Amino acid sequence: MGHSKTLIVGLGLAAALGCAGVVGKVQRSLRSPGEKLATVPDDVWSEYKCVEQKLPLFRLERTELVPQRVTAGENINHRMVYALCPTEPTEVIAGTLQTRILFKGKPVVRDADGHYEIKPGRWVVDTFIQIPPQAETGIYSVEVQFVSETVTFREERSFAVERKAK
Repeated sequence: MGHSKTLIVGLGLAAALGCAGVVGKVQRSLRSPGEKLATVPDDVWSEYKCVEQKLPLFRLERTELVPQRVTAGENINHRMVYALCPTEPTEVIAGTLQTRILFKGKPVVRDADGHYEIKPGRWVVDTFIQIPPQAETGIYSVEVQFVSETVTFREERSFAVERKAK
């Protein structure tokens, strides 16, 4: 009877992991590239009590990759959510945003935007990254780094690539 329970739990776990992949692909399909204002600056100002903070106040609230498992040749969605209370109400923070894809610790893709602007309020930024069809099976990561005079951050998330079955 013990083996039956183990088998049932194992099958349930396998089904759940398979569903997670499907959910991730559905999530990805519902997103579109670009920046979207999620919360106006006045509401972010109140939420973070920015009047009491050293300004500018920047928070990288969340980053994610969807789905976390992809087949070579597919796209992966990188989502970044940030909040900013600037020194002046309409001020933006300009800097360099660099994105790198790493495999076995080495960069395989690099992209840099030297004129990237972080804007007041809460923003959701979606980018889509094409995984080359010839990509090797393995664990990769997306590293995002922003550098300016007043704000700097670096974030890294990993994902798995599998070759297409022949």
